[in-house]
Order: sequence, then C-alpha cells, then structure tokens
Amino acid sequence: FNHLKIEYFSFNFVYILIFYWTLKNPNLLGYVSIFFAGVINDVVTGLPIGVSSLSYLLICAATAYIRDITLRPHFIKDWVSFLFTILVVSSSHMFILDLIFSLKSDYTIYFSNLGFTFILYPLFFFIFNYINPKKIIKTND
Repeated sequence: FNHLKIEYFSFNFVYILIFYWTLKNPNLLGYVSIFFAGVINDVVTGLPIGVSSLSYLLICAATAYIRDITLRPHFIKDWVSFLFTILVVSSSHMFILDLIFSLKSDYTIYFSNLGFTFILYPLFFFIFNYINPKKIIKTND
C-alpha cells in the first residue's frame, strides 16, 4: 500500500508482521532472515542499504525485551508496546534518513503511516491468532 500512491493511506505491514511473530513465536522468523528481508526492501525501494534492516532488527530487540518482561500476555499491553516500538523505530528511521543521508521526506505521510499501522494492528493480530494454531511445524522424528 505504501507504493500505490494513495495519498495519506499507507501502513507498514512488515512492522506488524515482524512485531507479532517475533513476540508470539520467535523461533519462526530468524534474525538473519529478517536482516536480509530489510536489505531486499532497501534495494527494491531505493533506500540506502541497511536502513530497513536496522529498523527491523530494532523491532526484534523490542519484542525480545517485551517477551522477557511480560508475565501475562494481554492484547492491550501488546498494542501499546507496539505503538511505542513503532514510534521509536520510525523516528530512528527518519533520523537516519534525514540527518545522515540527507533524504528529506514529508512528515505527514510518515505520521499517517504510523497511525494506520497502529490502527490496523488489532485486525492483523486477530488474523494471525487465527492462523497461529493452524500452522504445522514438522520436527525431526
């Protein structure tokens, strides 16, 4: 949706995907594969190599911390921690692009992207919760 040129409607599905699966099932996505997904995203979107990878790995670090301190998982707590995580990750992403690489961006697009990402998290949370018990991971016998 970010590249369909629909003005002020975009959300970052990758942030939702990485946050949910590294929080709920950290063995499913490896950090190396998340890093390479970020590199591929940078190549496709034309960003400097490693910026998206850093953002994705910051999400992984946040979910590892949240997973360690959480005694009882709760949807509202996950949602609020998701908001804090995407605010930190997006601000560091913008800081790197603006100050280090001097790539100027429209902040209203980023704020609307953050808002829609935060608002759509519950929808994908319930979809992923529906999918999570149904997936089958085969182990060696």
